[in-house]
Amino acid sequence: MKTLCVAIVVLSLTSVCQPASLACEKLLNPEDKSPDLSGRWHVIASSADKCWFPLLVNALFWPSIAMDITAKDTPNIYDANIKFDSHGYCTNKSTPLRYENNTIVLDVDSDNLVTGKSFFLVQTGCPDCLVLKGDHDLKTLTLFSRRKNVTADELKEFEAQAECLGWMKPQMLKSDHDYETCKSFKDITDSDDQAVMSMMDDRVKTMQDDLVKCDPNLSLLPLLLFFLKIKHQLLG
Repeated sequence: MKTLCVAIVVLSLTSVCQPASLACEKLLNPEDKSPDLSGRWHVIASSADKCWFPLLVNALFWPSIAMDITAKDTPNIYDANIKFDSHGYCTNKSTPLRYENNTIVLDVDSDNLVTGKSFFLVQTGCPDCLVLKGDHDLKTLTLFSRRKNVTADELKEFEAQAECLGWMKPQMLKSDHDYETCKSFKDITDSDDQAVMSMMDDRVKTMQDDLVKCDPNLSLLPLLLFFLKIKHQLLG
């Protein structure tokens, strides 16, 4: 009888754990199709192995981010124009992009050799989405779509991918994506600067509970100083 009970327990655990493991393996498999990268891609949501990073990005900047990709004459080489909107102020940066073997590299030199960080494409059931995984000092998972918004099921799949990695629930970015009528960070005035900083400070206060849940032992001071430095660089 004891042997039978042990066998039942083992079989029960196997039936519970194996499907979850297989589901995660499938969700995190490399993308098996080469996407057409040209065009605009909107950043929908992101997660990271350091839970505080996406929380503070969203709290301070509340950004909309998009990437316009244009194919170059050289095979596998593109130009990526990254657009960033924070509190009604915009900036953009162009960088060469290389795609090869299921890998996107932002920034290559004049000889098209890799100089930047690599991101790997992960499978997604969303027909017009990209899921990019970065395995750097800060590990990230980012959902891009040609649309400004995705469906609830598509977002749920992305959340499951982050959960399989043991990371926090993804943070949704702002979906306005208005890069035409926003003001430039270069033209910001002192009064605008103060207004934006006030909005950023208010948003950080509203997310303090989430930051504590993220890591009760987290020291916010060095993180806030780091992001305040970035904030001042953006605001000039």
